[in-house]
Amino acid sequence: MKLTKLLLVCFATAAFAKGPQQPSNLPITTDLLSADTSSAVTDIQSDALGPYHDGVGAVTSFLTTNGYNGIVWGDWQFGTLDSTTRKVSLSFANPIQVADGGTNIPNPPFTTRNVIAHIEDKCTALSYSMISMSAGQTLPCPAIVHFFDTNGYEYRIYMAPNWTQPATPETSFVQATCNAVATDNSGCNDWYVDPVPTYDASGNSIPGASIGRLVFFGPRPKGKSTDDGNRGDYYFKFHFHLTRP
Repeated sequence: MKLTKLLLVCFATAAFAKGPQQPSNLPITTDLLSADTSSAVTDIQSDALGPYHDGVGAVTSFLTTNGYNGIVWGDWQFGTLDSTTRKVSLSFANPIQVADGGTNIPNPPFTTRNVIAHIEDKCTALSYSMISMSAGQTLPCPAIVHFFDTNGYEYRIYMAPNWTQPATPETSFVQATCNAVATDNSGCNDWYVDPVPTYDASGNSIPGASIGRLVFFGPRPKGKSTDDGNRGDYYFKFHFHLTRP
């Protein structure tokens, strides 16, 4: 009897010492589609090797526990930075000239290329949560595409008006759409991430193109641009499909 009580005390002490269990990142299947809903070719798409799965081929793809404002599973993060087999196709084929509202002369490192990249939205920065969305709900969210050119130079594409430092007010948010909610009441489990759409005279939604500013950071790992890094603004079409798992 004394031994039983002693074991119970030990188990309780061990459980107390561990404290509350922290949630883990929630795995997501990411599909960077090659065309948007109007069949237009996308500027940010996969490497043509199919969907990306968290933990497969050193790919990361999840809803993060580390959101802004203490929000868990509110933001999507995806990356191939450590992968030797998977990349992301980026295109800068649609630059915005200064005369048309661009903030600098467009100077991309390439027109179209497969690169290692990291993409994330930051819905929680606006106190939104992707996991808490209801079916059919849409949210505007800041987003960043972080990539390295084949020479190791680091770049970022900001789609985040008045959110970055320095600010990029000419850019536009992305739109997250919840397509379905899990039957076990664990939250949304199917999303699209797209440019914010436009509308025709009849009110019908038309796939849009987000404005993103390209910023150069320098050579990897500790390089630094000698100027403000602004390499111009571009229109980007994309259509991302995210699902759990």
